[in-house]
Amino acid sequence: MPRTFYVGCYTAGAGGTARGIEVVTHDPGTGAWTILPAGVGQAVGSDPVPAASPSYLAWHPDGRHLYAVAEVPDGKVLAFEVGEPGDPPRLIGSSSTGGAHPCHLAVDPSGAFLVSANYGSGSLSVHPILADGSLGERSDLLQHDGSGPNEERQAGPHAHMACFAGDNLLLAVDLGVDGVGSYRLEPITGRLTAAPTPWSSLPPGFGPRHLVLLPDDLVAVAGELTGEMALMRLDRGGGGLTLLHRVPGTATGQPSSPSGLARTPDGRFVLMANRGPDTVSAFEVLRDASDGPPRLVLVDEIGCGGHNPRDITLIDGAVYVANQGSGSIAVLGIDPDTGALTVAGATLALPSPTHLLPSPAQVEEQP
Repeated sequence: MPRTFYVGCYTAGAGGTARGIEVVTHDPGTGAWTILPAGVGQAVGSDPVPAASPSYLAWHPDGRHLYAVAEVPDGKVLAFEVGEPGDPPRLIGSSSTGGAHPCHLAVDPSGAFLVSANYGSGSLSVHPILADGSLGERSDLLQHDGSGPNEERQAGPHAHMACFAGDNLLLAVDLGVDGVGSYRLEPITGRLTAAPTPWSSLPPGFGPRHLVLLPDDLVAVAGELTGEMALMRLDRGGGGLTLLHRVPGTATGQPSSPSGLARTPDGRFVLMANRGPDTVSAFEVLRDASDGPPRLVLVDEIGCGGHNPRDITLIDGAVYVANQGSGSIAVLGIDPDTGALTVAGATLALPSPTHLLPSPAQVEEQP
């Protein structure tokens, strides 16, 4: 059956050339792509209006409401209503994040709050989600502090990702401060409080960008500045992360500059997009190593099918790569037994794509 995706993009005047959120379908049997005509966010009762650089997207648990960051200097989060899969997103409201250039967001598992990461200002914003799916007034704005040794990229904090690792445990990846903050989201007030272990440091200059949760409380973290992937273990009670292993993100010898991560449903393999050599790498997670703690092993690496891969999405063995630089979406395949990567389908031309979010019914359960 064709798969439906909502695609975050950079828009004209805000870092790219796209119209806004696009809706596309891909038939894995034939390889055919379709761009649905009403793909731009639409305000209720009005003409279609563009959403400024909706670069990252997230679903509400109800599957009918979609949220996006507007990655612009005066950052905003946008709320959309979606009917059936493939219907255009209809803009029902927006709210200021109180920070600059928000680049990632997450809905808490209960569906009560939206947390966004403001890259430019290094802060986290929390908004309550109202009964109709729209956003209430911001309930918290938490500012990170500090810097790192890379003077150009780490002069101050740069919150790059917000990820729920449990009902109320939030992990916040900060590229500028070389660490991951751990917070508890208060279910009544919508405020963030420090977890018992509030901060987990990575090596100086690592530049953590994104993480992905794995079985057995393992966590893989992409290091944008060193070009590595780190494997860590999460203490869910205290929120702390312990570094177990680091491995280069590419075997090409070029600077990796990794971006997005994805994992297979069983958590055996982790994929990372490398913007330096324009590749996707597959790593096996070895959990029962007799000679030490769990570690990562590079098992394959192939071209990403374009330039500057911004993010990757994995569904049922198909790896969808949002190639921002070349204005394209490429399809790769992964062997579930070996992690071997292949070119698996036709490429779609689409301006400035940054993130593919599948319709909720197509998201695979991940233990």
